[in-house]
Amino acid sequence: MGVRWQILSESERPRVGAFVAVAVARDDITATLVRDHLRLHGIAANFPPITHIPWNMGAYIWVRSDDEAEAVQLLHQLQAEWYTES
Repeated sequence: MGVRWQILSESERPRVGAFVAVAVARDDITATLVRDHLRLHGIAANFPPITHIPWNMGAYIWVRSDDEAEAVQLLHQLQAEWYTES
């Protein structure tokens, strides 16, 4: 099936003002699941509204810069949970 989302390395993370992208998802359903996981744990995460993600692009998951470290830690936990279940 392939990788549906990934955590961005520190050097890959785009920054705009007080926001940083911490992950990228290959489809809107996965982006929603990743975003909602962060929101469930108190991180105000979002991604731009999309109607179609081209195969070579992705939806960036954005958080406030102040929440970057905690968001990345939560994403690593989520990644570990998903990969041990599959």
